[in-house]
Formats: sequence, structure tokens, C-alpha cells
Amino acid sequence: MTMIGSLYEDTAPAAPETAALMGAHEAEFVIIGAGFTGLSAAIHAAKRSVKTVVIEANGIGHGGSGRNHGHCVPVYGFINPNKAIETLGRERGERLTRILADSGKRVFSLIREYDMDCEAAPTGALQLAHSPKTVPALQRQHDFYASLGTEPKMLNRDEAVAITGSEEFHGGWIHTGGGHLNPLAYARGLARAAMREGAEVFTDSPVVKLERKGGAWLVTCPHGTVLARRVGLATGAYTDNFLPPLGKSFFTMRSYAIASTPLDIDLRRTILPDNHNFGDTRHDVRYVRFDKQNRLIMGGLVEPIIGTNFKATTDFISRRVREMYPQIKTIDWRWHWSGQLDITMDRTPRLYNPAEGLYALVGYSGRGVPTATALGEVLGEAGTGVAPEDLPMPIAEMRSLNAASLLSVFVPMLRGPINRMRTRIESKVA
Repeated sequence: MTMIGSLYEDTAPAAPETAALMGAHEAEFVIIGAGFTGLSAAIHAAKRSVKTVVIEANGIGHGGSGRNHGHCVPVYGFINPNKAIETLGRERGERLTRILADSGKRVFSLIREYDMDCEAAPTGALQLAHSPKTVPALQRQHDFYASLGTEPKMLNRDEAVAITGSEEFHGGWIHTGGGHLNPLAYARGLARAAMREGAEVFTDSPVVKLERKGGAWLVTCPHGTVLARRVGLATGAYTDNFLPPLGKSFFTMRSYAIASTPLDIDLRRTILPDNHNFGDTRHDVRYVRFDKQNRLIMGGLVEPIIGTNFKATTDFISRRVREMYPQIKTIDWRWHWSGQLDITMDRTPRLYNPAEGLYALVGYSGRGVPTATALGEVLGEAGTGVAPEDLPMPIAEMRSLNAASLLSVFVPMLRGPINRMRTRIESKVA
């Protein structure tokens, strides 16, 4: 849902020329959804000479891929190498851990390989402590990623203050494989890359029916069909009703972002001078970055008022800005937009294989830029015919989350106030 309007729509290079699906087509692999997951899968499969078709109900990057905050933060609470090895065996478990640990680097590698114009800033993503009490947790997080060979850098308080330009932070660490970008421009760049590798991309083609036909799958859109051996569902929070159990396997929340007009250059030099992006340890996380034109971009999860009402949202974010950067006396917020997130109960992505040749990948829970890019390649492997038991990600059982609808309503209503209270309590240093 776009409200005041998306900064990315106004600044991203135009999407590659595509058309709606018309007539009957055949392919080896058809992907439904032209976001990060589907397009990454398409690149991976098409490069391996698999005839690949991508179908998108709207435009490229229409869903969460083109509406998020633009942070590429390859930091996950769900990576557990020992559990992965126990579940998948040493070779597959270590491979999955490595895929996720290197997911940020993979994003920027693809951007360089295909010369994408998406304001890519591989400067490293900051994880910052809002309280002395949260520094030990970040130290453990840093040490874990160091054990995976990702070369993180721990920051003491003075270093955190210098790198952010704010006295608010008590330390932190840099994930050197992270950074930020214009996500809609990145999605459009992925589409160009997939088409360059030979994939066909069709837009404005909502799927109205998905059915088994002989030994293949028939995907039906309003004006055309695709018959394919394998199907990859990459629709995330924007999943329609053509496979009802998939849409009930997670709950959804809306994430909003707002962006300012460009800051004065002298003022800008005092804030994140090396162009890092950051999130902090507050339970109601503060996400901060700038775009190439020095526009400040912030946001969070939508609540009943915050994230929905423009004035209430800008007042709330302006207070947060002044807490961190009192040198900003006034700020002109110009853009305000939002998008849906698909969230699993344990925040762990799921790869489903509910029928022969049918795969679905969901549940990035707010880490879509690096995760969807990296795991999209796993979906692409499935599209090339790799057996489920040989994929570097376990096949999960697709279970309906009975409370999905209730969670989608009540979590946004309660989460913000509760998390702000938890943060206030945690910030009180004994």
C-alpha cells in the first residue's frame, strides 16, 4: 500500500520493458512472483540453461521487495550451524550456513556482475547498542559471525559515537558484508539480469489457477498459460488464493518508511559520515540510512496510528531523530510508504515442497534483501531439477497457522507500545 508516495518509485531507473502473459507457453521452470526471491531464482536457473518464465501479478518489485527500507543486513537470529548440520548432515548444513553468512556479499556481487544502477553502498551494516546492558549481547553476536569467517568489527563507545555522529550509542559492531541500496532499483536490476540470462518475465499477470496436468503444472493467468515441469512460488506476504495453505503458513505485518528532502551537506557530514546504515538493540528498533542524495530514510512496523497517519508518523520519527541527532532542528519529510512482511512464528524462512515439482519459499521476517537473494538461488536449484534431499535447505511441512489472521491484526496493535515499554525498562542502567 502506497500512501504519500514511495521515494523509490520517484528515483529508481525505469523497469525493463515487459508485457502481460498472452497465449500458451511452455517452460521447464515457472516462477510466480517478480521480487528478490523469484528473480534471484530465475537468474540461477536461466544461467544453467533451464527454460525459465517469471510471472508477476503487478509490476517488478511491486511487493515487499520494492517497498522495504533498503537495508542489506545479513544478521540472523535463526542461524544455528550445529542445528543445520544435525538436520541436513555436515555438507548441506555447512553449505546453508555459509549461504546465509555470505548473503550480503552475494547481493553486492550480483550488483557488480550485472552493473545494476541501484545506489549500492556496501559500506557495512552497523548493529548498535542503545544501552550498556545490550553491549554483551552484541559482543556474542559479533563473535558468532567472526566464527563463520565474515570479518566483523567490534566497536567501543567512542568508535560507535564517531561512526554514527550520535552520543546515543554505547558500542556495537559492523557486519562488513552488509550495506544499503534502493530496493526497487535492485529488483528491477535483477529482472534485467534474469532477462539477460534468457528468462522471460511477464508482468500484470495475476495467477488465477494452479493445477497439475499430467506430469507437469499448468499456471493460468487471465490471458495466457504456462505449462512447466516445476513451479517456484515466490509471492511472500502477497500470496493470493491459488494455493490457500501457503498464505496461512505465516502471518503478515506492514512495515512503513518515510524519507526527507536532502539534508544540508554540512549537516549531513555530521551524521553517519561514512554512509553506513544501522539498526539498534531497542525492542522498537530504530533503522536509519541515507540515500545517494542525502535524504534521510527511517521507518518501522505499522501500528494503528504510527505508520498510517502521515502527521502522527512524522512527529514520532522526528522525535526519534532529535534524540539521536539534536543538531537537526527541523526536517522536511516528503515521502511515506509501506509494504507487507511475511513472518513465521520463529522468524525462520521455510522452503516447502507440497507436491512433486512444486516449491514455495516464504518467511524472511524483515531480512528480505540478503535472505531472499541468497535463498532465491536455492529455489533456483530446485527449478533446475535438484532433488529436494540434495538442496542446501530443509524441506518444511506446510502447516496452517490457525491464528494467522488474528496475529496479523493484534500483533501490530500491541507490539509497538509493549516494545517501547521494554526498551525504557532496559535503558535504565542500575
